[in-house]
Amino acid sequence: MSLLVDRRADHAVLTLAAPPRNLLDGALLDGLLRALAALAADGAPPLLLTAAGRHFSTGYPIAAIPESIFHADPAVRAGDPFERVMQALWDYPAPILAAIQGDAYGGAVELLCCADLRVAVPTARFAVPALRLGLVYSPTGMRRLQSAFGAPLARELLLTGEPIGARRALRAGFLCRLAAPERLAAAGGDLMASLLAAAPGALRGTRRSLRLLEAAEPLAPALLAEIAALRHAAWQSEDFREAQQAFLEKRPPRWQDR
Repeated sequence: MSLLVDRRADHAVLTLAAPPRNLLDGALLDGLLRALAALAADGAPPLLLTAAGRHFSTGYPIAAIPESIFHADPAVRAGDPFERVMQALWDYPAPILAAIQGDAYGGAVELLCCADLRVAVPTARFAVPALRLGLVYSPTGMRRLQSAFGAPLARELLLTGEPIGARRALRAGFLCRLAAPERLAAAGGDLMASLLAAAPGALRGTRRSLRLLEAAEPLAPALLAEIAALRHAAWQSEDFREAQQAFLEKRPPRWQDR
């Protein structure tokens, strides 16, 4: 099973359980969708996101990135399982914590951006290497990165594709604290206890209010359509096909458009 769900008396723990990479493949995304829907219908308890193994998650399988995530039609994009999971996390009624025991890459970083509080081990790294695949990241994902990391660091992550360490992520506010590996579970438990000390209605109302404020001032439809066209063109490009092949062959890509 690629996702473990532990429903406790006052909160729930969701564990990505497909080590070592915990890829955001169809099985894991489907499990997350079903779990989030079931928990939302069962009182919407606060959530703790964890992962098993070396990595938190290395993101989407490189060899199987679907066109739907990069489609020019917003309805097609919204129906993709990855986008549905991100939206379900973003809209979940109660706060979400994340205890990060290893590296997170690509879509896994966006997944973590959907959490409200994040604690990590000092060795954790975070990277969004879409450009190194010849792709343009989604505007909703960019907005979430900007909200979680701040605009300057989000710009660096997106434009360079280089990983940043946990200490830099802590200074930027993406992480609220660091914990040694043997203390990570306890640190996550301490944060959850702080949440559970609040009035449940006020907790949910505050999270919803913060989400509404973060979603303010959306781009005009024409600008969103321009971004969508750029993303779809990148997915259709020879550079993306070359990047996929280079990844499988463990070599640098040979870009055509220089």
